[in-house]
Amino acid sequence: MALKMEFLSNLNKGKEPTEMERVEANIAQVEAEVQQRYYQLGQMYYEEHKADGDTGDKYSGIVGAIAKLELNRIGFQKNKLRLQGQMMCENCGGIIPYGSIFCNICGQKADEKQEGGADVMNTAPGKKCTVCGAVMDEDSMFCTSCGSKAE
Repeated sequence: MALKMEFLSNLNKGKEPTEMERVEANIAQVEAEVQQRYYQLGQMYYEEHKADGDTGDKYSGIVGAIAKLELNRIGFQKNKLRLQGQMMCENCGGIIPYGSIFCNICGQKADEKQEGGADVMNTAPGKKCTVCGAVMDEDSMFCTSCGSKAE
């Protein structure tokens, strides 16, 4: 929240926010929205189950929205790591120097996911931005997170 306030303060002072400030503000915004969706999901679930315990498909929209937001948060975090000269190993989730070919934590090729590794990027439908990793709608021409042209 402090980063968002700093971002807004810089805007009010007429300063152009840095790319890092924009990325951190995006992360904070998505995390707040994820928390709101968790609350909304819990409230709906409680109302549905407090009397009879019956489940239904009406929760799938919120669950899908949370999954998409989680993927977007991961994309923003990967972008932040890139700005810091780091990246995340697709296998173990460890933080390694940007451009590494092999992970210095698990030893696997850095851009490959091995069986049983960290499966954080494949939890929701949609295509991924090749630049920041954010989830995009199938018909998107540009990424809404970083503005890159969809491939």
